[in-house]
Parts: sequence; C-alpha cells; structure tokens
Amino acid sequence: MLGFGKYILIWAFFLTSLSAHVVEQIYSEWSETEGAWQLKVEFDVGYADPETRDDPYEPAPTREWLVSQSEETWAELREQATLYLEEMILIESNGRALELEAEFPDWAQSPPDFPSLLNGVGYFRVVFSGEKIGRIKVGVKEGSYPNLIVRKGERFLVLKPGVKKQLREGGRWWVWVREGYRHVVPLGWDHVLFVFGLFFYRRRLMELFHQSLAFTFAHSLTLGLAAAGWLVLPANWGGLLEVLIALSLVLVGVENLRSERKLLRRLIFVFLLGLLHGLGFAGALANYVDGEQLLSSVAGLNIGVELAQISLLAIAWLVTMKWNEKPCYEKVRWAGSLLVAIAGMFWAVTRLWDLLA
Repeated sequence: MLGFGKYILIWAFFLTSLSAHVVEQIYSEWSETEGAWQLKVEFDVGYADPETRDDPYEPAPTREWLVSQSEETWAELREQATLYLEEMILIESNGRALELEAEFPDWAQSPPDFPSLLNGVGYFRVVFSGEKIGRIKVGVKEGSYPNLIVRKGERFLVLKPGVKKQLREGGRWWVWVREGYRHVVPLGWDHVLFVFGLFFYRRRLMELFHQSLAFTFAHSLTLGLAAAGWLVLPANWGGLLEVLIALSLVLVGVENLRSERKLLRRLIFVFLLGLLHGLGFAGALANYVDGEQLLSSVAGLNIGVELAQISLLAIAWLVTMKWNEKPCYEKVRWAGSLLVAIAGMFWAVTRLWDLLA
C-alpha cells in the first residue's frame, strides 16, 4: 500500500508541473509588396497585462470585455502591446535589427472593429511595417515569450524564443496536420490521458479502433460546426469548458472500472465526450482554421489529432504486449484507469478554483 501511495505522490507532482489545452502562441501574418513589408499581429489581450500574462490558468479577457472598455483603457492596452511586442519580436534586414513602430487598424473606425475568433477571446491587431531592403529575417528574442506563428502566403512558420528565420513561400497542408498533432502531443496532456483512458477500457484492437473513430468523428463534428460559425458558445464559457474536459477524464476512468462492459454503450459514451473535446480544439486551434479553405483546414487538423491518437494507442499496445497475458495486468488496467480519473479530478478542481478566484 505504501508503494502505491508513493506512485500517487509522484503522479500528483507530475500533474502540478503540467498544464493542459494551453497553447501559448501569438499569431501573425507576413505580407510583402514591391519594396515594403508588413507584419500584422493578432494580439491576445491577456498578454497586455504584465501581472497575469505568464499565468496559463488566468482566464483570458473576452472580446465582449474588450469592446466594453473605455478609450483610456484601450490606450493603456495599446501601450502595453507595443512594449511587449517590441521586446519580443526581432525583424532583421541584411543582418541589422529594424526599429518597430506599431499601428492599430482596429481603432481606425468607431467603435473599434476587433476580430472575432472561435474561442471568443479578446484580440486586437497590431501592424508593423517598413521598407524592404535586402534579405528579411523574423524571429523571437530570447526570454519567456510565447511562440510566434507567422503565416506567409500558404505557409506557417512556428518561431520559438531564440529562433529567427528567413521567410519563404511553401505548401501548407502539412502544417494543419502538424498543428493538430502538436495539440495532442506534446501540448494537450489532458487529451493524452483521455486516449490512455480509452486504452485501459479493454485491450482489444478493433474495440480501440472503434473508440478512436467515434471520438474523432465527434470532435471533428463540433470543431467543424464551430469553424463554420454554426455552433457558437458564449465567450465566457472557456473556463467552464476546461473544467468539463477535465471531468471527462474522471468519467472515462471511472467508467473503465465497471464490471459490465457493452461496446455500443461505450461508443455512445466516447462520442458524447468527443463532442466536448471538439469545442476545446475549436478554442485552441482557432487561428489555424482558414475561412477560405474551411474544409481543408478542419480536415488537416483532425487528421493530425487522429494520427496523434493512433501513435499513443500504438505505444500503449507495444508496451503491454505479452504483459497483458499475465494475471497482474488487470491490476495495471485498474490502476491506470484510476490514475486517469485522479488526474482529471485534480485538473477539474484547480481549474474551477482559478475560474472562481
């Protein structure tokens, strides 16, 4: 019993070091005309507050909140955004760092025309521009900054702190697939544990395939409906959604411990939870859904998610080969399911606490 308690403590420590469904990035678009360049940044209002910008559990300000603010508050937000982005972003021409000067096109009309994204979070656009002289490189300076996502034409670049790259044109289908994959591995630990929860139900290949397929179909449905604008949740429901996603881990872990197992009931259960996770994907992957290529972008993202799920199930299958034939495997399955439920409860409580604080 002492040994099992030790593993519980290790698991609790592991959970405190992880955040789930938190994708820290700033999205931007690069464009060029003859002799000039422009970088348009969609700035998450949460990064404008120096006290909370590094807290992944701080509720993000909503677009509704942003619209309701006074000109005095807007001026302060613009000032903080300018300071932060000038500290973070590096643009070089022929090896020389350029001075950045910010413009704010959303305030060109009254009331301001702030962008609306799937996750309902408050954003405003910050534009940097300049004369194109020689080779241009864009990067993120060293420090505790988020990744900078740069779209140029049909290509996305992911720039991490300390990285700078020359921008080139290129294909982009693979980027949607990659970002769908990355949202699960390594960024979505709650989703990783949910997939392992599916595995611990019963180690049968076709049952695992059917569960994964039901889950994928469900989250594809809600992500697609949200991307098309047919399914819109209130912006302030983001925190509650994260609590519900955590509780889905509790449900799948506890459901694994039922002595009665009926596949049809299980598939319906997984499908309903998949609808919930799809809303989480819609928020985290909002910037990657292309309105002009809606079907292609949503399909690419979901293929990436499905490939990540298959990878996790394949790893679990290989690790448990031969082992599952031993009498002790049932205890392993039971313990794994319980730990998934404990993780979900931990995240649900901490997220609810942060939501109510």
